[in-house]
Amino acid sequence: MDKQQLRKDIKQRLQGMTDKDEQSNKIANLLLGCDLSCKSICIYNSLPSEVNTKRLIEEFPKTKEVYLPVVEGDDILLVKVDKDTRYEEAKWGISEPVGKRLKPEDVKPDITITPLLGADVNLNRLGKGKGFYDRYFQKVNTYKIGLAFYEQLEENIPCDEWDKKLDMLVLPDRIIKRQ
Repeated sequence: MDKQQLRKDIKQRLQGMTDKDEQSNKIANLLLGCDLSCKSICIYNSLPSEVNTKRLIEEFPKTKEVYLPVVEGDDILLVKVDKDTRYEEAKWGISEPVGKRLKPEDVKPDITITPLLGADVNLNRLGKGKGFYDRYFQKVNTYKIGLAFYEQLEENIPCDEWDKKLDMLVLPDRIIKRQ
């Protein structure tokens, strides 16, 4: 199956979900229970179709520098956030932080929690097709973590030469790490 058809299939499954909050809470509990010994972390502000990251964005600043991505042209820039950060709705309905925009290669986050549309147990990631994170990963050497609902797990994700594998995938009932 090609990437475009796979994206359509997964989006359809996501629309039919009734337990997003329950699965999101399980994923957050597993991730917060991990020893993420790092200084800095980049995490996306979730859309309604994605694993909810709100709780993680509230918890991580207690122990780490936290950055959220903002889209500028074809690139991702990062804004440092904390409990007092103000947000504005941006393109695609994403709530983006207001603040100084930094180049990812200047920040070099130790960990990046990356959005995905689909993933497989071999840690291949299917993005939404815009290439933002493919370009981001070319600039930053970071530990890549994906968060996925059961409905996003595929047997096999087709890959191109520019696709970067995840280092870790967090599902509601387990964590898969690269060996």
